[in-house]
Amino acid sequence: MHNYNVDHKYKFQTRIGNWFEEWELDETKKKDYLKNRQNGQLASIVKDTKTNFSLRLASLSYPQDDYIHFGFHLMIQNVKTQGFLSIDIQERLKIGEEAYNVTTAQTSQPTVRSVFVIIPYTKEPNYYGDDVLHYGQHFRIVANPRISNNKTFYLHSLPQTPTRCAKISRKQEVCAIESDVFNTVWKFEHADPRIRFEMEGQPIRSDDTVLIKHSFTQHWLASDEIIYQNDFGREREVFVHSYQCLNKTQNLIAEKEGRTTIDIPLRNQEPQNLWKFQVAKKQNEQFDESVMDDNRNVKNLMIRVKQQITGRGAYGLRGLAKIFMEMDQNNNGQVEYNDFKWGLRNFGLNLSEDETKMIFQTFDKNGNGKIEFNEFLDAFRSQMNEKRLYYVQRAYASIEQKAGKVTLETMGRLINVKEHPDVLKGYKTERQVFQDFVSHWNKGNPDRVIPFQEFGEFYQDVSSSVPQDESFEAILKKSWNL
Repeated sequence: MHNYNVDHKYKFQTRIGNWFEEWELDETKKKDYLKNRQNGQLASIVKDTKTNFSLRLASLSYPQDDYIHFGFHLMIQNVKTQGFLSIDIQERLKIGEEAYNVTTAQTSQPTVRSVFVIIPYTKEPNYYGDDVLHYGQHFRIVANPRISNNKTFYLHSLPQTPTRCAKISRKQEVCAIESDVFNTVWKFEHADPRIRFEMEGQPIRSDDTVLIKHSFTQHWLASDEIIYQNDFGREREVFVHSYQCLNKTQNLIAEKEGRTTIDIPLRNQEPQNLWKFQVAKKQNEQFDESVMDDNRNVKNLMIRVKQQITGRGAYGLRGLAKIFMEMDQNNNGQVEYNDFKWGLRNFGLNLSEDETKMIFQTFDKNGNGKIEFNEFLDAFRSQMNEKRLYYVQRAYASIEQKAGKVTLETMGRLINVKEHPDVLKGYKTERQVFQDFVSHWNKGNPDRVIPFQEFGEFYQDVSSSVPQDESFEAILKKSWNL
């Protein structure tokens, strides 16, 4: 039996075993960690860098003739999930080739990961003689080249097998792959089965609802309410599977009317298979993307920031100004670096630490660690032309005439959100438009009289975020019944 009453052989300070080797290993790991952190090579830093880059603003193509052309940069939205097709450059699939997962994700603006390019399938002749995409014509869908250092990743699928299938639904897998094979070839079909045959060969309009058929397996691209958790949040899985209505199609009646039909093409597709395009609605949404990634000078950085602010809508610049005003506890119009950095991040601008410092140092002219935030905002403000100023003056005079004075309370009573352009187009509800308007005014007494100068400054910020005169005029006319 063991005797537990004997004295300890070693004191607690005594080092035994390979203590020096273990200490040396810990020191080496520490040095490697500090070196990687300094060089930005830590796994967490690389991951955050890729995530932020994937969420940078991207350009959409502006259709001059309302048709989809080869080479267009566009977003593809699923009708069922209301999410946009997106590539996850963080999740590399465990296969022999370089390939990444694809999902549908909710997004308020075009980003690097959610904008794709339509390119022709060059191994077959173009029988139409133009660059317009037609129903039934083969093509490829390519990820935005910016996301992969100008590598070409094609939307890809292949027949379902026990080892190659969608991760959750176990249906036919879809991914973005670098290989140029026939599995990356697709074609569009019309969503309405009654005219699908007749629409073959017709040009595709930018507002069409379409089916995207995989040419090799002859099934349609789909997305469903299947949660796929990744670094960007809760997104929806994308796969290839044909969702068809099981109702009978009354072929005998169709044949009696003289139409040549078969059963399958006449069945309606479920919303999981239906897709819509999103292209640029305004000319300014199409821009040179090369300046977005050029971090060598402040000019390009400011262009990138302005594009992101404009992408937030009419109240984009006003929203950023409001964040800085709320941070200005001393009411001196200044912010320090940390407030400036977190103000930009709270607004949703994707800038790295070095990029934020570069902008801050440009406006910190005396080097005291503070900047005048209005001086920074003035870099994005533009003076209203005479036509815009005329409508602002008319709006102020109209409110004053109807209510006797211009206050936040009287503006809240008189504003007509039902006729607002965003409501008419279905982008926002009446309540959302009203809350947007009220929330972007300075907090305070709702009965305080707002002078024309303050009213004009508010709409100057709105004007700076709305490039087209017609859109700005429509906002004022509809909002104040001018």
